Amino acid sequence: MNSRATAAAYVPHEFGAVLIDSVEAVDAHLTRATAHVHAGTPFGDGDEGWPAWVVAEIMAQTVAAGVGIREFQPGVRPRLGLLLGIRQFECSQPLLAPGSHLVFEAFESTRDERGMAVFDCTIASDGARIASAILSVYLPQNVDEYLRSIEP
Repeated sequence: MNSRATAAAYVPHEFGAVLIDSVEAVDAHLTRATAHVHAGTPFGDGDEGWPAWVVAEIMAQTVAAGVGIREFQPGVRPRLGLLLGIRQFECSQPLLAPGSHLVFEAFESTRDERGMAVFDCTIASDGARIASAILSVYLPQNVDEYLRSIEP
């Protein structure tokens, strides 16, 4: 599938919290999304841009957008996933400068029948790789039912 979908339709966040501008491509395992760094987001650092820790959130949003597009059903809200952990996080820039054009890729390397999945993620800015990480995600069939099952 090759689409320039608006990420907000597939990422289960309030509009102001979605940092991805568009989803450029989705296939069975890979999602490619883009964003432009700008001020005025809940994750921003004033007018100075986005701190490096925001990279992990954008990676998770890229995963969510890809899953949402792959599993899209009219009239059904996108499935919520739970970010369990981030390993081998590296980011070469402490601050992502306003106006930077970012390209994110999330490759689903593993998913079991219970919904446990691993995504290898990278981010490039102006053609150069600036960040990478491995995200562990749980994608339950029904997140509300799962959350009720773990309540004390």
